Amino acid sequence: MKDLRGKLVMVTGAASGIGRALATRFSKEGAVLALVDIDEKGLASLAGEIRSEGRFAHTYVTDLRDSEQVAHLKRRLVSEAGVPDVLVNSAGVAIVCCIEETSLEDWHWVLDLNLWGYINVIHLFLADMFQRGSGHVVNVASAAGLFAVPYQAPYNTSKHAVMGLTDSIRQEGRRYGVGATAVCPGMIDTPIVGSVRLLGFKESTTSTAGRIAASPDKLAIAIVNGVKKNKPLVIYPPAIRVIYGLKKLSQRFTDLCGAVVARVLYKMHHEEGAA
Repeated sequence: MKDLRGKLVMVTGAASGIGRALATRFSKEGAVLALVDIDEKGLASLAGEIRSEGRFAHTYVTDLRDSEQVAHLKRRLVSEAGVPDVLVNSAGVAIVCCIEETSLEDWHWVLDLNLWGYINVIHLFLADMFQRGSGHVVNVASAAGLFAVPYQAPYNTSKHAVMGLTDSIRQEGRRYGVGATAVCPGMIDTPIVGSVRLLGFKESTTSTAGRIAASPDKLAIAIVNGVKKNKPLVIYPPAIRVIYGLKKLSQRFTDLCGAVVARVLYKMHHEEGAA
């Protein structure tokens, strides 16, 4: 997969954020894009940009939480363009809430897209990639898939699960010539920062994070390079790699840091009476 020219790349969550940056980057590499999102206007905008530069893009408005819609997506895509050479799962949502106050509805809201959306896509496309004997899967997880972030239990859970899912694909796909890469970004400057559900926390919780967020375009470059080199893991920015290294070195140190962060966040951002 060192040369992406003419390769079919399917990107979910393509209308904005990391997905949009990735679609743009793959397009610049000469790939043909299959853009998937529930946001029809966002897809049309991105496809228009890609086509205006003389490149190719198909669009598919799909709710990835609905397995029947994903099955319809597969039938259309395979019929119109073929089986993807690169499959990118990047759609996602997040919530900030104390774990004991997180409702089952909120758990489902996060897991149905962040995990089951990925599973629905992989379930329907991976076997065809195996049968063909080539391909690559990119699952956008998060730094929260490497270490837990306080007050984001559903998000942490979904991203840890995506890490296990990606490793499973990599181990089983090797015999079929199919690779897999897990992507673990820290805070990235995307719409997900502004759309996080804040239950009991003030808006400053995410606005502060937004000010230190990294560029999705630079992350996209790192991911495309990871695909070309068949890397098992892409971590960005470098500070996340340092934190992850400290966790592997000392779990006790990680626990202490997590406890401090949890106390500070609760004291600074939790609204009075929410506990």
